[in-house]
Amino acid sequence: MSVAKDLGSFAESVKSAELPQGARDTIRNLLLDVTGLCVAARNNDYVAAARASAIQNGSASALGHAGSFGPYDAALINGTAAHGEDYDDTFEGGPVHAGAVIVPAVLAIAEERGLDGDAVTRGIAVGVELMCRMSLVTPQAIHKACFHPTAVIGAPAAAGAVAAAIGLNASKTMHAIGVSGSLASGIIEYLADGSWTKRLHAGAAAQSGMRAALL
Repeated sequence: MSVAKDLGSFAESVKSAELPQGARDTIRNLLLDVTGLCVAARNNDYVAAARASAIQNGSASALGHAGSFGPYDAALINGTAAHGEDYDDTFEGGPVHAGAVIVPAVLAIAEERGLDGDAVTRGIAVGVELMCRMSLVTPQAIHKACFHPTAVIGAPAAAGAVAAAIGLNASKTMHAIGVSGSLASGIIEYLADGSWTKRLHAGAAAQSGMRAALL
């Protein structure tokens, strides 16, 4: 069994009603955290730039802003805002910022498709679990290779999250995770030159993971 197939089987197996209370509490906290961070960053220029890049109307929200956006644009704006000031959740094993990637991806597809709370809960649970566990395979190695773990691992984790939220089976989730590998990116040059592209990485990973799942 390939790694992607194994992850797809896991994603399909998760049931919202069977999640332990600790997981449900974490999901609630991540939703509150990302919402607060997006509202706090709403007037910053990097959020304005992400909004200005939006090209599609739809049913998804940019938290803290009026209007509705297409799901790809909403995921990009919310992910960028959530990660922008670096107060988002951190899992030190990678390290990765799971909430800033997974929550925007799942909320965007949920609004676009009218998904219920169980679907949102399942999607976030799967995405955060995948992202944190993948970061433990080779801790710090992605950083040392000059890439940003949140960006690189975020895309396949978001693919799994969206796949779980919309109810893809194990085989289709496997393909989504595989496709996401071609969309994952995020160089760490911002540490050297102060570039603000780091803020973009969480939103871009959320957007890429969603696209992989929909493909």
